[in-house]
Amino acid sequence: YTTFQEQLGEGDEPVFEQESFISFKEIVPTIDNKEILPNSVQHNVPAWTLFAIFFIVVPLSINIVKEKSQGTHVRLITNPVPYAIVIAGKTATYLVICIIQFYLMVAVGVFLFPHIGLPALDISGKLFLMSIVAVFAGLAAVGYGILLGTLAKTQEQSAPFGATSVVILAAMGGVWIPVFAMPKIMQFFAHISPMNWGLNAFYDVLLRNGGILEILPDISLLFLFFIITVTIAIAYDKKKRAV
Repeated sequence: YTTFQEQLGEGDEPVFEQESFISFKEIVPTIDNKEILPNSVQHNVPAWTLFAIFFIVVPLSINIVKEKSQGTHVRLITNPVPYAIVIAGKTATYLVICIIQFYLMVAVGVFLFPHIGLPALDISGKLFLMSIVAVFAGLAAVGYGILLGTLAKTQEQSAPFGATSVVILAAMGGVWIPVFAMPKIMQFFAHISPMNWGLNAFYDVLLRNGGILEILPDISLLFLFFIITVTIAIAYDKKKRAV
C-alpha cells in the first residue's frame, strides 16, 4: 500500500498509514444491559403490519362509494353536524380495526414465530411506543382511504386502484425489500411513501432503542399526511355538492 500511495499520491504521508478514515457510533439494542443482534423478525413484523394496516384503504373506500351510490351519503350530510364530524366517526371506527390488526401481528411475532423455528419478537418496554406508531400509521391509512373513496365514483374504481396503490407504496417503502438494498433512485422515492415513515419509526423503536423524540419526525409526517388527505377529501366533497 505504501508503494502504491507513493506512485499515485503527492502527499507527504501515505494515506494508508492512517489509523482510521472514518468514525462511527454503533447503536445496538440491549436487554438487561446485554447486547442483542437484530434479526429478520424485527423487520418482517413491522413491515407486514404496515402492509395490513394500509389495506384498510380498500374496504373503507368501497364503503364510502357505496354510501354515495345508495343515497346514504346524502342523509349523512343533511344531519345538523359538520361533515368533519362524520369523517371523524369513520376515522375512529377504522382506526380501531387498524389497531386490532397491529396487536394481532405483534401476537403472531411473539407467540407463533418461536413455534415455527423463528426468533420471537422482543417487545419488552417497547409496546407503548410501537402502539403510538401504529396509531399514526392507521391515521395515515384511514386518511388515504377517505380521500380515495371521496374521489372515486364507482367501486370498480376504488377497489383496484386502492389495492394497487397500496402494493406500490409497500414496494417503494421497503416492506418487501429493505431500502438500503434498493438502487439510489428507488431510495429517493422511498422517502415519499407513508409506509417508509412508519417503518422507520418502528426501526427506531425496535433496532435503535429510540424514544418518543426519535420517532417524532416520522409520526409527524404520518399525521400530516392524514390531515392533508382528509382536508382534500372534505374540500372536494364540499365543492362537488355546491355544483
